[in-house]
Amino acid sequence: MYSLDRLDYEILNKIQENPFNIAKIAKELKTPYHKVRRRLNRLLREERIARVYAEPIYPKLGLSTVVFVLNRRLDSNMDTALLYSASKMRLLGGKTLLMYNIPRKFIRDLKRFIKILYGEESIEHYGVYDRILIGRKDFKILDEDPDEVDIYRLDISDVNLYYQDRAEPLDRTDLFIIKKLQKDATTSITSIARSLGISKQLTEYHLKKHVMNRGLVEFNAKIFADLKKQPRLVLLVEFNDYLSLVGTMMHVVRIPFTSSILLSSNKMIMYIGTPIDLTLRLMRLLDDLVEKGVITKYEYYIQDPSYIPRRYTISCIAYRNGAWRRDRILKALRRGEVKLMEELNTLLEQAHLNDIEELY
Repeated sequence: MYSLDRLDYEILNKIQENPFNIAKIAKELKTPYHKVRRRLNRLLREERIARVYAEPIYPKLGLSTVVFVLNRRLDSNMDTALLYSASKMRLLGGKTLLMYNIPRKFIRDLKRFIKILYGEESIEHYGVYDRILIGRKDFKILDEDPDEVDIYRLDISDVNLYYQDRAEPLDRTDLFIIKKLQKDATTSITSIARSLGISKQLTEYHLKKHVMNRGLVEFNAKIFADLKKQPRLVLLVEFNDYLSLVGTMMHVVRIPFTSSILLSSNKMIMYIGTPIDLTLRLMRLLDDLVEKGVITKYEYYIQDPSYIPRRYTISCIAYRNGAWRRDRILKALRRGEVKLMEELNTLLEQAHLNDIEELY
């Protein structure tokens, strides 16, 4: 198995700043271009142990993140028929996590959709998150002894907290570009243009003027952890001291193997897949915040390592004429439970439930 070294970590750090200019990265690292390109190809495509991606800033896109933890194991994929689905994860203990990015005006319909499918008693956790805390990962710390990592010394100058105050004006070309960059932020503009069926110049204009200049995405990188050695936790936190919690989490979000952090006015959710020693240190940090009254309580679930989570890119289909619209599932839901089940059965018969949206 390929073992990462310091140059790999330096490349991953740099590529989060600008995934479109490998030559600039090579120059800044004072490393031959062909060597940097070769390392990236090995990391991202040959060995497939890392991924560079664009994370959509959902608050700027007019979308809230809704999370359900269900007290049952779901073998059907009917819940992913909704075009606003984001991810589905199986948890140990026969539980399932569902995550949707959806306009706030449709959240009530979404909750009804889940209740119809699985029953109200199946919902163990329900949360709506309209803020997101994102920071580039600091891979340099992987070159250090985990026991010596001081999270409060991590540079947080590029960590950003986004609120859902107003949505930026969009079009489907913008969303298609974001969708492509979610899968692979190193995708060439020429490739995106070819997929869109438009010129490279027009694609570049949308990318720079609409997506980048308005900050609709943040670039990030991840290394795929060995879940048998580094079990991934879904961490749910309730708090009453917002500023103190965010101040601490701005450092935590920089640690590799942690996700961006979703927040509401008093709840937080994130994923942790750090090496066990560092995970225990983070848990002790949370215990300390409980003692200080910053956190009222927290709990965690462990991802089932035998099940590969289903993750979906952002939907372009549901956005029409300058607004997010109800997809066919939400429309059927408004006509009643019978119509909803008929629509779901139709989709099932057409075998579209497994490929409604392309997987990451």
